[in-house]
Amino acid sequence: MFLLRPDKPETEQDEAMFDASYKLFCERIIRQRLLVNNEVLRMGQLRQAFIDMVKANEGVDASNYRQDLLKKRLAQDFPQLAFHMPTKRNVCELVFAETLSKDALVDMLPDPSGTETTQSSELSQTDSDNETGRTKCQTTHEDTRTLYTAAFFFKRLLSDTPGMSCPWPPTSENVNVTESQTVVPIGLYNLLSWIIGATEEPTLDHYVNIDDDVHLKVLSVCQDIVYLASKGRKQTPKSLALGLTVRHLTGSSRIVSLLNRLGHCASWDTVLSLDTSLAQLTLVEVSHHS
Repeated sequence: MFLLRPDKPETEQDEAMFDASYKLFCERIIRQRLLVNNEVLRMGQLRQAFIDMVKANEGVDASNYRQDLLKKRLAQDFPQLAFHMPTKRNVCELVFAETLSKDALVDMLPDPSGTETTQSSELSQTDSDNETGRTKCQTTHEDTRTLYTAAFFFKRLLSDTPGMSCPWPPTSENVNVTESQTVVPIGLYNLLSWIIGATEEPTLDHYVNIDDDVHLKVLSVCQDIVYLASKGRKQTPKSLALGLTVRHLTGSSRIVSLLNRLGHCASWDTVLSLDTSLAQLTLVEVSHHS
């Protein structure tokens, strides 16, 4: 047997690998993005940026380079970095300068979904792109205010919506598609049409023109919103017709109650009352004809 000098531990070899790319990575990403620009990035993003930088500069596939080794290396070389693991398990560890204030940290937080879709090409963007990224973060609060204001606008709009105005019990003439549109505010209908990309017509003067099959779906969702916003006090053609149809097809109070809890139709008691009233109305009309 020969006495051989033991090899360096595997971890030390891994840590020393790709030294040239690591230095470039530290200069462009760590110093510029985290320490100078005060950005917040995820460890998954940093690892991917490092892997891509090795590929671009050394032509080597470093996809097996472990994230914990990169973190250990960064922690040793940059003690001013802070590593924070969110409570959600599916959210990757955050990395930022420890001098970053709490308010700035909130403003600079990446997408809360925790998905690692950001490629390293985004991390290597020019300073002008970085400025654009910061502007997007700064406008988040403005976007929130806009949506919040719009929500209260639609809340008032829905409270002013009269609902069905026909006498009780509503008949087939009152629970069709045409009548359904009368209980849906133009603003709500057009908003949903814009959201799903059915139209780009910017108007609140009339209902926007969309395809017939999409029109039925949008009208259905709008009626659910009208019904939900009124806590079931304002019935819609959909809430009554769907509940009555399911009762006649299945006779199941459980199914009707389930649809009611999901906000799609009237309660079982309301449906039963409607069915009884329609039967009585039919008897009255028959007696008059006879």
